[in-house]
Amino acid sequence: MTCTFQKLIALLLCGVLLLGAGCAAAEKTITISFTGDCTLGSEESTRADPYSFDSVAAAEGYDYFFANFRDMFEKDDLTFINFEGVLSDSKAQESQRKRYRFRGPSDFVKILTGSSVELAGLANNHTGDYGKQGEESTKQILEENGVEWAQESKYYIFEKDGIKIAVFALHNKWLNSNFEKFKQTILRLKQTGEVNAIVATWHTGKEYRGAHESGKISTESTAKRMIQYGVDVLMMHHPHVLQGIDIVNNRVICYSLGNFVFGGNDEIRTEKFLIDKTVTSLYSMVTQAKLTFSDDGTYLGQQVTLYPTYTSSGGPFHETILNNYQPYRANAEEAVPIRAAIQIDTKFDLPEITTDADGLSKLELPYLPAFEGAMVPESEGEEDNTAIGPQGVPEAASAAPNRENKSK
Repeated sequence: MTCTFQKLIALLLCGVLLLGAGCAAAEKTITISFTGDCTLGSEESTRADPYSFDSVAAAEGYDYFFANFRDMFEKDDLTFINFEGVLSDSKAQESQRKRYRFRGPSDFVKILTGSSVELAGLANNHTGDYGKQGEESTKQILEENGVEWAQESKYYIFEKDGIKIAVFALHNKWLNSNFEKFKQTILRLKQTGEVNAIVATWHTGKEYRGAHESGKISTESTAKRMIQYGVDVLMMHHPHVLQGIDIVNNRVICYSLGNFVFGGNDEIRTEKFLIDKTVTSLYSMVTQAKLTFSDDGTYLGQQVTLYPTYTSSGGPFHETILNNYQPYRANAEEAVPIRAAIQIDTKFDLPEITTDADGLSKLELPYLPAFEGAMVPESEGEEDNTAIGPQGVPEAASAAPNRENKSK
């Protein structure tokens, strides 16, 4: 018997033994973290103030802002933030018609690169604060420093271990005019097998409202359509406060994650806003979606964890606290009002608060196995879910949102 033939027999016997032992293909897991609104910079009129974002950056250094989440972001596969504002060393083309315009110098990109933030969503109403110059500068700086970006029809494909996930960042103004285009894109991506899953963020909703819009033509109905057409995880922002969650076709929808590192506010109200007594921008959450796939890339399911977060630990200042721009994870006691703020806009009972070994809180949603077929929304009632986009809240695209009786 030749040496080559002996090797062949040995390999065949090994294969038979593995099959006989019931060897199963390994599953693959991709973990993606999402944050709420991030503004890395100040307004021109407040840039030199001692408590402005720029001044804190100069005093504390760039690693300061995401310090309490750096370990989490380093351990995940992808961290995706909603980036509200501009990175540019020029204030040219500043949009004076807008009430608030946010800009950070190009060097502030190091805040992201030093904190393991790999992807920035640019689909929001502050990307254009400094016109085309500011938007192009932001994209160029991100690209030069290895930070990916997504914006409306320009989606990003994340790839690891043979798994491909399309990541979309959507803005309400664009989606209202391009819903059919978006629908056909996600249908194509799924039907052709170009990607194994699709996740999206959507900049929409009314500012400083503790409840999302529901009904026949609403944020909720559009979100359900996105899930029906192929989105596997949907995270939203723009209201600057927390809203509830939904589960459709065993896919998670979060209607608003609130703020995160938000340089646009140097003060944060600790009292509930007059406009809606259930909310405050002090409360936030970071979410983490673990998507599982079979060895051949078939999507198997997801498990989403909510991490209750405070947007600042700054000291008291009249009816507000100073924003120190350093969000932190809440402990079990601190998480109670945060859970309540999410629960009031959620149709099912949220899981109870649990803690990590270090005493920091989390709300772990159950594992949701893949479900395909007819859409079966939670608490359907008499709601007509046959309406198809474009839908949503037009004011999300407002260039000068009304923030009277509120901090910026």
